[in-house]
Amino acid sequence: MKCYKCGNTLGSGRHCLHCGADVAIYRKIVRTSNSYYNRALAKAKIRDLSGALEDLNQSLQFNKSNIDARNLLGLVYYEMGEVVEALSQWVISKNLQPENNRADEYLTEVQGNKAELENMNKAIKNFNLSLDYAKHDSVDLAIIQLRSVISQHPKMIKAYQLLALLYIKEQEYSKAGKVLKRALAHDKGNIFCLNYAKEIRGKISRRNKQATYAEQQMAQQAADEVIIPKYSEKPKVLQLMLGLILGIAICVSAYVFMISPTQQQKTNARWNQTAVSYNEKLGAKDETISTLNTRVSDLESEVETMKKDVETYTGEDGSLTNYERLLTAMKQYAEEDWTNMAVTYATINPDVVDASAFRDCYALLKNFVENNGLADRLFEAAKALVDQGKYNEAIPALEACLAEKNDYEDAIYYMAYCYEAIGNDAEAAVYFKRIVDEFPQSQWYAQASSRVN
Repeated sequence: MKCYKCGNTLGSGRHCLHCGADVAIYRKIVRTSNSYYNRALAKAKIRDLSGALEDLNQSLQFNKSNIDARNLLGLVYYEMGEVVEALSQWVISKNLQPENNRADEYLTEVQGNKAELENMNKAIKNFNLSLDYAKHDSVDLAIIQLRSVISQHPKMIKAYQLLALLYIKEQEYSKAGKVLKRALAHDKGNIFCLNYAKEIRGKISRRNKQATYAEQQMAQQAADEVIIPKYSEKPKVLQLMLGLILGIAICVSAYVFMISPTQQQKTNARWNQTAVSYNEKLGAKDETISTLNTRVSDLESEVETMKKDVETYTGEDGSLTNYERLLTAMKQYAEEDWTNMAVTYATINPDVVDASAFRDCYALLKNFVENNGLADRLFEAAKALVDQGKYNEAIPALEACLAEKNDYEDAIYYMAYCYEAIGNDAEAAVYFKRIVDEFPQSQWYAQASSRVN
């Protein structure tokens, strides 16, 4: 464990051996954070992702620099289909610990698989589209889109939840149960899925009780309508034959004159109704195909928009890129790496990020740069190199200093001095002449004038 104040390794005592800071409470905070992380890791191993997510957030509340917890949080988000959240956690982790960080591997693997990333983007767009369909009572279209989302991105828990809700609304409890079973296979502790499953079991139980009661009522009614025939003697053979012949004749006549025409009419009516039904279904199919073709065009347009949105986050001038540049500049500021900080600061575009934390950090650097703090630090670093005789190394620092403040008198003279020291008299003369022309009251005027003349 390292000291929060000086960064050195702590001993077993209450105070830091290097800076003397009281670290007793700090130890408790770090241990509490690690305890929540260990609980989350155990839950993640048994695929209780929701429980792990809750514990990891608690862990980071106690210690935002817990790299293991932040990396695991990214993995949990990724397993739940929350790709943007996962990438954000890994980028923050990488900036907190640039070296020996597994977040590098995760980012490289995800960003390197362009096909999978494209599928995830499509799935997110389709999910938003299905959510819009559901809000406008287009349940069938929403179900079709959600099936597509799950096939493109099987880990997206939100898609399973919404599809199950739509099935429950349509009273298709068996299908809803299957969807929730698949979701719980990914995330065993998901509270929403468990509550939906409980609701489904209750509705199926009530439906079975109602069906059983209806069957009992029908059986009772059938029993009440049974007629018990009375006993009669057997007829004689001749009477039986005559009755049989007469009955056949009556049946044939009834069939020819009454039943057959009626059946023919019913058959024709059924065929006509079937033809109308098929025509209606074909018309509905054509309309659905036309609608889907329109949606395909819309989705292609939305995919292009999504690509542009992703570019605004991860592109050369995206918000995540500027976050990374700002964190790098802050790290260089803390390490007093002034030359590299000047280069990094110049690449930051503050207009693409609205977050207050980003603006506060950038304002700190901006105030430091604009009040000559950076120029002064660069000159001091260059002067130290000149005092050591490292003229070639001092020149870049002096150039960076003049880039921040072009009329920095001492830096101009030292630049001329360095070029003269390494034998580049032509470049040295340029800077000596600037002292003579621009700073006649300078303490370096006499030395510069003698070199020019």
